[in-house]
Amino acid sequence: MLSSDSYQLVIEKFLQSLRDGTLKPNDKIYSENQLARSLGIPRAQVREVYAALSLLGVLYGQQGKGTFLGGGDIGQSSKILYLMTLTAEENFQDTLAVRRILETGGAHAAAANRTEEDLEALRGFARTIEESRDPQVLTEADTALHAQLLKASGNALLHGLFQIVVGYMARISLGHWTEILGQSPEEHLPDYIRQHWNLVHAVEERDGDRLHRLLVHHFDTLEKNMKVFR
Repeated sequence: MLSSDSYQLVIEKFLQSLRDGTLKPNDKIYSENQLARSLGIPRAQVREVYAALSLLGVLYGQQGKGTFLGGGDIGQSSKILYLMTLTAEENFQDTLAVRRILETGGAHAAAANRTEEDLEALRGFARTIEESRDPQVLTEADTALHAQLLKASGNALLHGLFQIVVGYMARISLGHWTEILGQSPEEHLPDYIRQHWNLVHAVEERDGDRLHRLLVHHFDTLEKNMKVFR
């Protein structure tokens, strides 16, 4: 399993190389073997980090030539910021504060600009939350539902900013769902199911004011219950 330390080491190596001019956008990057030896970590872990960076567009491959660093100002890239959140300790209060700003701020745009495709996706995630009792599945559906709300806003930057905190969010959410299912699912689960469906219905009705109020209530509930569980 890939450790957060491996992410930290590889990302810091790239950032340091950018700062000192050793590596520039569109340069060919270190081979997996080179970086593994340099950082003292297994090659398999370097490969996993490279794969993650490639999926995010930070790296790109050219058949027969190797792997290259993406163009643009990588040091300021939100993709690098996202990866760096994977290496940090969970901070529930900070994460919740950012989510409040992003999601409530995008509520009216999501309600106004949503498409039928957005609604279909939101309903699917809400059904999964209603039907599943697997913490990992619930975490994935919960995270995807909130990401879809911001995607529905039509604001790509807003949706991109949300992706920066999604690493934190998923880890905290997994612990939250595990606690709910392990301690008192009958007390908390019906309310969480209802809250997610209410969010979907507000988007469906294009009611931005209601969606905003529901999101505020949702985050208030999360904060209250996380304090109880901790």
